Amino acid sequence: MKEIFPCLFICTIFFYSTAKAQDSTQRNDPDKSYFETGLRYLSNNVYLGRHDSLRIPYLTPSFTYYNKSGFYAGTSLSYLNSQGISRIDLIELNVGYMLTLQKFSGEISIEKDFYNSESKNVKSETKGSLNGTLSYNLGFIKPLLQGGILFNKTDDYYAALGLEHAIFFDDDNFEMTPSFLINASTQNYYSSYYSQRKYAVKKKNQPGHGTITKAYLPNSSEFKIMDYEFSLPLDYSAGKFIFDFTPTFADPVNPNVVVVTITPASGISVTKTRTEKL
Repeated sequence: MKEIFPCLFICTIFFYSTAKAQDSTQRNDPDKSYFETGLRYLSNNVYLGRHDSLRIPYLTPSFTYYNKSGFYAGTSLSYLNSQGISRIDLIELNVGYMLTLQKFSGEISIEKDFYNSESKNVKSETKGSLNGTLSYNLGFIKPLLQGGILFNKTDDYYAALGLEHAIFFDDDNFEMTPSFLINASTQNYYSSYYSQRKYAVKKKNQPGHGTITKAYLPNSSEFKIMDYEFSLPLDYSAGKFIFDFTPTFADPVNPNVVVVTITPASGISVTKTRTEKL
């Protein structure tokens, strides 16, 4: 019986350096260029239903410039403070372009990631990504398609199909957007995490020195459904501030087969195959 990850909570506070219109297009007003600073808290970093055994909460300040043409560029820094660990775990740089044409909306972006060498983020062996989103607003529902490439020693490809519907209250100052996504991907990034991070011995004086453990996912290049995600973003605008709260429920599926080889000091290797516990 599959297990289900507990809810993730994302809380965000944004501040705009310019006044904004009180409507649903306030974040990409085509008539204005502006800077945006934000502070976000993520209770546990989960990617496509996968995460390390340790909880990874992030506090992330960000700074982004939005040009009225649709181009934007920004940076963010994710700080980890959990179970006696305090460090900058991730720095991200990104540039992109957003376009809205009647009922169509699209976005394309490229991101560069810098992970701490001790990071236990399952994406920590990736170097960056190319991402795209396309949606069409039918009024009562908005279907969307997401996809992209994760850059690694062996690149990964991901895609997502989703539905969402925005509901507005309080003269459009309050927005609630029930959303559903089906995520599919290859998992070379995850296999690299197992081999380079999860079982890697960094120092000779660490416990277990003399025993070498190696692990990988033999089917990491297989494209398959990874999880189903339900979220309920809540967005409230107050002057130049925007407050976001996004509870997210991730239901992981299709557990991986993991091959683990243990070589003790005697030199006699033992290989075991196990199924990932979601």
